[in-house]
Amino acid sequence: MNMLKVGESSPSERVQRAIERAAHDTRARIGAGAAVAARAAVAAAKVARAGDDRGGPSRGYRLRRKENPVAGVERIAYGRIDDALDHARDHDADPVASVHEVRKDLKKLRSLLRLVRPSIPKRIYRRENVRYRDLGRELAGARDAEVKLQTLEGLREISGDLEGVEAYAAALDAERAGAGVSAADAELAIAELEGARKAVPDWSPTNGWRPPGPGFVRAYRRGREALAAVQADPADEAVHEWRKRSKDLWYHLRIVRRAWPEALEPLADEAHELSDLLGDHHDLAVLADDVSGRDDRFDDGAQGDLLAAIRRRQAELLDDALPLGERLYAERPKPFGKRLDAYWRAKKR
Repeated sequence: MNMLKVGESSPSERVQRAIERAAHDTRARIGAGAAVAARAAVAAAKVARAGDDRGGPSRGYRLRRKENPVAGVERIAYGRIDDALDHARDHDADPVASVHEVRKDLKKLRSLLRLVRPSIPKRIYRRENVRYRDLGRELAGARDAEVKLQTLEGLREISGDLEGVEAYAAALDAERAGAGVSAADAELAIAELEGARKAVPDWSPTNGWRPPGPGFVRAYRRGREALAAVQADPADEAVHEWRKRSKDLWYHLRIVRRAWPEALEPLADEAHELSDLLGDHHDLAVLADDVSGRDDRFDDGAQGDLLAAIRRRQAELLDDALPLGERLYAERPKPFGKRLDAYWRAKKR
């Protein structure tokens, strides 16, 4: 039984750029893999579900210009959960690309939770965060197998001199073919998402809450701290933590960008680019960890050559990511939050 159906954002210019980037950009190929990313983006464009600011229901991951922000949080949460439920109830979609999209929805829900975290009870935050985290982990197996293979293929494409890795590639391909989400797993995911939907009112923020508030500032501060940790020691674990925090920044900017689109949409695009670079770095780290434990799958010297190629590519990605991150996190957290809050207040006038 296959599960999940891809579908999220409207067929906008940004979606089209994502399709082109997945199909043609070297970094995209070395991250999640062009085939998976392109399938997901194309399918998302075909079955777009987001509305617009002129009225009607919307699952868009943003607060609308004249929308009450508290009501908007609930709308966004229901939209992400309903998307995931739609995916889980469709048995004919591409399983690999579909799991990718479901896990993206879960990450967006966790990021939304972090945005409202200071305005809801701690026990509610912990309960819902654990719910979405654990469900994402349960769906990770098929996705991880695909990512490792596509990351290897992309690295071989740009390196051009990686010999003796055919047995390892064949092992990854076999694992990918055997990975998947069972019918029982699909039913459990549906049940968990239905429970999550019923719980949304529990974590709706109180009236008077504004998006660029303490939750936004806290997440931005954690991003600056993660950047500082990478600058001090660019270990894979530190880069992965920064990746998670940069994704929060991207998601949070997407949510508030209607406060001043001309200023905030380019900033969100930069945060997206940073998240992509660090995501590619993480994919390579996962591959390196797997390669290190497969001595019997390589010809003489091939394992070491592959690990060296991975580290070279990671260094190139960090060379791009660090200057971009330094610009995005140049402002101190409180002034940054006050500036965005001023935009939010001014949008009403």
